[in-house]
Amino acid sequence: MNVRSKYILIVLLSALIVAFETVATEGALNTADLNLYLVSSLPSIVGGCILMGIYPGDTKAFVRSLDRRGWSLTIVMCVLAAFGVVLWFDAVSRIGASKEAILGGGSSEVLFVVVLSALFLKEKLTRLEGFGSLLIILGVFLVLADLETLSFPTGIGEAEAIMSSVSLAGSIIIATALLRVYKLTPVSGVELFLSGIMVVGFGIAFGLVSVPDAIGWAVLVLLGLFPAVGLLTYNAGLLKIGASLTSVLFALTGIMTVGVQLLVLALYPDAEIILPRSVAIAVLGGIVAFMGVYLLHKNKAVRDTPEADG
Repeated sequence: MNVRSKYILIVLLSALIVAFETVATEGALNTADLNLYLVSSLPSIVGGCILMGIYPGDTKAFVRSLDRRGWSLTIVMCVLAAFGVVLWFDAVSRIGASKEAILGGGSSEVLFVVVLSALFLKEKLTRLEGFGSLLIILGVFLVLADLETLSFPTGIGEAEAIMSSVSLAGSIIIATALLRVYKLTPVSGVELFLSGIMVVGFGIAFGLVSVPDAIGWAVLVLLGLFPAVGLLTYNAGLLKIGASLTSVLFALTGIMTVGVQLLVLALYPDAEIILPRSVAIAVLGGIVAFMGVYLLHKNKAVRDTPEADG
C-alpha cells in the first residue's frame, strides 16, 4: 500500500470515528440520560488535554506567543465552537445522529465555510463552486423532505443543526487564519479545551448542570477519546494528502453515521436511536450533498495548483 492510499484510509477512519462519536453522544443523551452541557463540554476538555499533552512544548509556545489580536481571535473561535457543539448535540438528541450529521457537518457546514470564506477571506466563488453549493442545498432539502406529504417538516432540531453549522463554520474560518501562523496540534488542543471550559462554565453559572453517577462520569471521560483521536487522524490526512481531499473524504461522515446507527440497531434493537423518516432518501440527500462538496474542493484544488496560479 502506497503512502497516499494509507492516508486516505486514515482520513476515512477519522470520519468513521466522528460518526461513532455522534451516535455514542445520541446514546449518552437518550439512554444514559446525561446532561447536555456535560456531554458538550467534558469530552472536549479531555480531548483538549490529550492534544495539548502530546506536544506540551508547542502548546506553551503557542500560548506565550499570542498577542492581543491572537487572543481575541482564539477566544472568538472558542466561543463559536462552544456554541456550535452545544447546538450540535442538542440537535442530535432531537432529530437523531444521522439526520443531524447529514444536515450539518456532511453538507451545510461546508457550504457556510465557502460563503464565509468569500466574505472574510476574500475567496471568490467560481461557476463550478456555485453549482457545487446548489447541490449541497439540494441534498439538505432531500434530507428534510417528506415525500409522502410533499412537504419539508422542520423543527427546533433541524434549525439547531443548521445554526450549529454556521457557528462551527465561523470557528473554522478563524482557525484557518490562526493556522497560517501557528501549529495545528496546539491550536486544536487549546480550542477543544477552552470551548469545553466555556460550555461547562455557562452551564454551572445558570444552574443547567446536573451531576451524573459514577457510570455517567466514566461515559463522559470515554467520550473524550473521540475528539482527540478523530482530530489526530484528520490532521494526519491534512499533512499527507492535502486539505481538499481530506475535506471531501470527511464529508462522508453523514452517510457513515446512518450506517453506524443501523449497525447499533441490528445489535441492540431496543436502543433509543432516531433514524431519518426515510433512510433511503436521507442517504440520497447525503450523496447529493457529498457531490456538491466534492465539486467545491475539486475546483479549489485546481485553483491552488501552480498552473492555475499562472
